[in-house]
Amino acid sequence: MKMTDTAQEQTAPGCPVSLADRTRAWSLYQPWLQQDPVSHWEEMREAGPIFRSEEAGGFWILTRYEDIEWAARTPEIFSSAELAIPHRQIFPEKQIPIQLDGDEHRKWRQTLSSLFNPGVVNHFTPQIRQAAADAIAKIEGRDSCEFVSEFAVELPAETFLINFGIGREYLKSLLDHKNWLRREGIPNARTDAELREANRPLWQFFSDAIDRRRAEDTEGRRDVISQMLRTTYDGRPPTQDEMVNALFVSMLASLDSTTAALSMVFDYLSKHPETQRLIVAEPEKIPAVVQELLRHEPVSSTGRLVTQDVERHGVTMRKGDRVLLSWGMSGLDPDVFENPHEVNFERETTRQLAFGVGPHRCLGMHVARRIIQIALEEWHTRLPAYRQAPDSRPIRHYSPTRGLLNLDLVFEDGQEDGQ
Repeated sequence: MKMTDTAQEQTAPGCPVSLADRTRAWSLYQPWLQQDPVSHWEEMREAGPIFRSEEAGGFWILTRYEDIEWAARTPEIFSSAELAIPHRQIFPEKQIPIQLDGDEHRKWRQTLSSLFNPGVVNHFTPQIRQAAADAIAKIEGRDSCEFVSEFAVELPAETFLINFGIGREYLKSLLDHKNWLRREGIPNARTDAELREANRPLWQFFSDAIDRRRAEDTEGRRDVISQMLRTTYDGRPPTQDEMVNALFVSMLASLDSTTAALSMVFDYLSKHPETQRLIVAEPEKIPAVVQELLRHEPVSSTGRLVTQDVERHGVTMRKGDRVLLSWGMSGLDPDVFENPHEVNFERETTRQLAFGVGPHRCLGMHVARRIIQIALEEWHTRLPAYRQAPDSRPIRHYSPTRGLLNLDLVFEDGQEDGQ
């Protein structure tokens, strides 16, 4: 398919001049994509539905909602065996359940779904709300805060500890390892074996946590580890390594994607005082605000492995090829969402794919939504008016989970317009 150069000025250092070159160089880790991947994605989607990057050994990019949804709902062609581009086998075995397909995935999904269902989320909601209030209490009375480290990291992390029944003394080491693995280890490690060796201490941590919990009375406890000790997979108890595997995967998701989503949501809110006022005046609209901002502020991307030759839009993807699915970017497709760059809390079409779609839809979506809703409720009850600090320079990252590394906020009189 033909690609034309764009008249858009490309100002990021190292950004290729032509659209064709930008597409060939597309990678979630490209320095020139970190600050503003959306405009580049829009440019690419307008030019065509499928393109190929030659980065990381080469992979296909599906740019439109209908094709991303199609691939996600066709796991017999688009396998989850290789979720990252570049793919790194960071565990001794496939990651449970996200790298599995077919019956194996279905059975593990059945095993794990009860650990993260709405009933469990409701059970822990008072503790999550208290964690949000405690984090905000450390900020109240000040003129400013650094939102990401003081709240966007804090609340999902506290929720993880609550859900898993893990002591707070372990949190810093868990966060440090997660950040290293996501931002440095996966893109830069020389070999997969090097990554697996680096993961060994955390693997042992979860194994020890299971042993400690096994020695306790877990009757009636609803934390993830206690429930996992009582659950079965395919008619048998999960092995120790299987439980460690699933817990490790859950930890990476719990401490990453929700933090990123909170950073993107509050980045938007800090620039839109009218939405802050809406939340304060009509808190019942918070679920709609969350739904729309998850669509409007793309966060997650993932990969798939092609298992058989398949043609789409005149492009043949071969067995063994890899494909990038950007859940978040699909929410900006004008063929599905009218005026996609307009934030509309009355939007009728709510088919956004922030949590994926198909058999691999995010297991943790209920708790993630609850965290973000509670964050908006508690924050705007106590800190109703704020804006980005004039000298703030947010550092953004694209990678598989798009978000901000920092967001400096200043607080204002709640009656002011925030301008």
